[in-house]
Amino acid sequence: MIITVTLNAAIDKSLSVPSFRLGRRHRTVEQRTMAGGKGVNVARTLKSLGQPVIATGFAGGATGTRIVEQLTEESILNDFVRIREESRTNTSVNDPTNGTETEINERGPEVSANEIELFHDKLLYLARGAEIVILAGSLPRGVEPTIYADLVRELHRLGVTTVVDADGEPMRLAMRAEPSVISPNAIEAEELVGHEFHDESDRRAAAEELCELGAREAIVTLPDGCVANLLVDGRRALHRAWIAPREAIATIGAGDAFLAGYVAARYGGEGPIDCLRYGVACGAESTQRLGAGSVDPRGVERLLPEVEVERVEAPAEAL
Repeated sequence: MIITVTLNAAIDKSLSVPSFRLGRRHRTVEQRTMAGGKGVNVARTLKSLGQPVIATGFAGGATGTRIVEQLTEESILNDFVRIREESRTNTSVNDPTNGTETEINERGPEVSANEIELFHDKLLYLARGAEIVILAGSLPRGVEPTIYADLVRELHRLGVTTVVDADGEPMRLAMRAEPSVISPNAIEAEELVGHEFHDESDRRAAAEELCELGAREAIVTLPDGCVANLLVDGRRALHRAWIAPREAIATIGAGDAFLAGYVAARYGGEGPIDCLRYGVACGAESTQRLGAGSVDPRGVERLLPEVEVERVEAPAEAL
């Protein structure tokens, strides 16, 4: 079983608005409303790929009820802690005429200490039957930035593989707890290592540095694929995976689809290279539709032969 954790779950509204301009009135040509948040998006992709998954986290108010109902309608198993305050609603605007995307994310509800304790107990109970737990996304108000680090340590004591996809202080603290895998995007990785990336060498060096900061394996997702520092036969090895660029309908959530694909392959016992290849194919396929975490498994299979993976050397300054 795979568990995804979304502490700041949301209802995500995705709007397609041609020639979008600030200060003007517009009409959508396509729209989609879905339960969302990083972990929920990952769970949706995992479900589409036929993997056993349970989504958990916090859900509050009428919006929280809608999140749970939508997941149930999608046949995604879920077990959320109900909280007093209202869960958030996020809005993304995609302009198909120029490919720009604008996101407006609410900061989310305030969660009480008692609600956090209830979630903690629920997750550790669910984790008894899990092989992998994915901790993903931002934190709602009232939740300490140490929560991912604390959960990683407790889950490791249960023998569970931990995957963290977050940013800022929660991710920085989580890395010190030595999670099994982290998966920041390039901008998040720049923040974690403290400098901008100017070329491929910088991205490779960052994948090395993220492991030096505590992560056992690190994957930096990029628009065309990823740079990954993975354990191969007990030793870390850098890999670059990519797919040729294609015209995208929407890119929001592509990183979540990548992570789901990678975890699905890993859960299925595939080796590191095949896991990366499957993840890149899922991320690329997800850009062909509106709505984060939506993939067509048949489309993923068609893209697999187009994904290239090669082992690469670390930059001299990282050695």
